Amino acid sequence: MSTDTKYKVYGIKVTVGQEKNVATIILNRLTESSNVASVFVLPAVRGYVFVETKERDVIAPLVQGIKHVKSRPLMAISLEELMQHLTERPVIDVIEPGEEIEIVAGPLKGMMGKVIRVDKLKKEVTIELKESAYTLPISVPSNHIRPASKTAR
Repeated sequence: MSTDTKYKVYGIKVTVGQEKNVATIILNRLTESSNVASVFVLPAVRGYVFVETKERDVIAPLVQGIKHVKSRPLMAISLEELMQHLTERPVIDVIEPGEEIEIVAGPLKGMMGKVIRVDKLKKEVTIELKESAYTLPISVPSNHIRPASKTAR
């Protein structure tokens, strides 16, 4: 085999929610002779662990016997396909009414709320604060908020 072969990214199907565990097990099994450039998980792509290597045959011994690996046939993933998951989308495009958010800037920093309305033209989000005694809609710039993590609380 020639030494100028390019690295390819392969997707390994795993149990949803176990991506980080499987990636950690694979990382622990790596040796210097494994010829693996990277092992990574994309939060937006649930149920897959990605391994970057020159040779497809290197992956089989790494995943052998791991409980949460679902299938044997490995899929080669194109970089163009991965790039759409690597670019960060603005919060205004991701957030939806009814979603829990956290305010990360401004005078209300650190407060939690629920999205009532999203105004993409003004780049504002109208929210109801959780900590307030009564419901009062407040408009906040979209760059002052972030979605509340699903694992919080």
